[in-house]
Amino acid sequence: MPQFPNVDPIPVPAPIWLVKLLHDLTFALHLTAVELLIGGLTLALIFTVFGRMRQSFEMTQAAGMIAHRLPTLMAFVINLGIPPLLFAQVLYGRTLYTSSVLIGAYWISVVFLLMGSYFGLYVAARRADSQRRWTAPAFASLLLVLAIAFIYSNNMTLMLRPEEWVSMYGQNPSGVHLNTADPTLLPRWLFMIAGAFSVTGAGLILLSFRRGLPDNVARFLRRWGAFSIAIGVIDQAAFARLTITAQPEGIFAEVMQQPLFSTFAYAWVATAILLLLASAISTAARSLVLAVGCAFFAFLNVASTVMVRDGIRDVTLRAAGFDVWNRQVAVNWSVLGLFLILFVAALAVIGWLIAVLAKARRIEEKYA
Repeated sequence: MPQFPNVDPIPVPAPIWLVKLLHDLTFALHLTAVELLIGGLTLALIFTVFGRMRQSFEMTQAAGMIAHRLPTLMAFVINLGIPPLLFAQVLYGRTLYTSSVLIGAYWISVVFLLMGSYFGLYVAARRADSQRRWTAPAFASLLLVLAIAFIYSNNMTLMLRPEEWVSMYGQNPSGVHLNTADPTLLPRWLFMIAGAFSVTGAGLILLSFRRGLPDNVARFLRRWGAFSIAIGVIDQAAFARLTITAQPEGIFAEVMQQPLFSTFAYAWVATAILLLLASAISTAARSLVLAVGCAFFAFLNVASTVMVRDGIRDVTLRAAGFDVWNRQVAVNWSVLGLFLILFVAALAVIGWLIAVLAKARRIEEKYA
């Protein structure tokens, strides 16, 4: 049986189910923002390159509109990423800290990669606003974001392989390992990247309802939003199959035997179908209700992914001798109550900020 680090003497300050709920909720919000960023960057680059080649007003205008919003989106990515990482450390610190040490050099580099990517987004947005070429900084930013996602995938898969830790550390204790030998690494990373197109497609359909937008640009955004959703769902389904088959023998079967996780596995399929239907109808019928429905189904699809991922992690670690539910818990209800009040208030503030952005005074956006 693999040797895990000793249990932290400080008990978990809240019920395990509550910490897991908070982790999964905040991670779903974070992953939605991440996939919007990756998909938005990718499509913006495609639009601007082909827009200039074809002298397409719609493509160039759509690309500039996306680029203009990406720095703000990155702020949500960063701030929404902190809570799930902290909750994960509370629940899985004995495994997550170990894998973080083994890839320490890359793990620390995330801070600098993130700063570089953020800078590239600002440069691209500023150049787009002044109708100058912004392909280079946007492409560099995309590469950095993909590198960060790859490092995170390395850490989140390595934390599930305790049988490799001692040999890795014995080979080199300097924190320069990557989990590239793990057969689940690439399928999991590609599954997440593919999901970016589904979420971004829903975002494009919502963006088509911006006031004052020319009809031809709005139609372009809805059409490409539906196309992006279709590509994302199809690709993600293929990578989901690869991810499942790459799991150690019996892991996914045990996940599907648990009603909670099997329900969310089927929910992923259902929300993907509903997302496809709503987006297809939206290309013909200009309906804000359908646009909001696409965004809602896209988030539920991401949340379903998060829950199935949570099941795979728990089952895999339990097979290795780590049961996340077997922890000492000491709840200070007054502190926990205050935390939950502040947590709900923070979500309300985020919702208010999004509403303010949506209702902000419209400025003329001209990128072509």
